[in-house]
Amino acid sequence: MLSFRRRVVAALLTRVEPERRTAAQAYVDGALAVMPEHLKLGVAADSVLLSVWAHAVHPFDLTDEALLDLVDGWERSRIAPVRQYARLLGSLVIFAQNEYPEDVAA
Repeated sequence: MLSFRRRVVAALLTRVEPERRTAAQAYVDGALAVMPEHLKLGVAADSVLLSVWAHAVHPFDLTDEALLDLVDGWERSRIAPVRQYARLLGSLVIFAQNEYPEDVAA
């Protein structure tokens, strides 16, 4: 997983209990790894472009809180790929938390 995507997922997981974060992050990594290649390419391109955008907006202080604010804005974006990127990662985190609580707790 690209480092920026990992940071976004980690920021989204700040609301999860610390002992469950590693398993949830592993679930998200695994779900993204089994995606078809053409979808992975689009998600990777979004990660690169949004990383540049995030570092342009917050060049010296890209904290988890700032990243969560950006993700909230991306979810309401008029640009479909940006909106879909935020919703994809957010959905995978929610799925890891709620649908597989025994796996995430392991």
